[in-house]
Amino acid sequence: MKLIQTLERPVNGYWDGGTKQTFEWEVNGPDRHDAKGTYVRIGSWEANHWFYVAKGRTDKLTLSYAKKHLIRSTRYKSTFKYE
Repeated sequence: MKLIQTLERPVNGYWDGGTKQTFEWEVNGPDRHDAKGTYVRIGSWEANHWFYVAKGRTDKLTLSYAKKHLIRSTRYKSTFKYE
């Protein structure tokens, strides 16, 4: 399952190919554990960015945690959809 993020306008970043407006986020790698519980790595090759979120019972729930993180950390308004 993927989380598709579409920004309100194209942006430049640390990637090849100029400006981009759409990014695909997905779970990368195995589950990890610490004192607070289980977490996973979320990443996008298009955005050249990865971060960690708590693992939910389903992939969609995990990606909803990633969506909340992206809403808080993205400068521009975005729309999201799950595929």
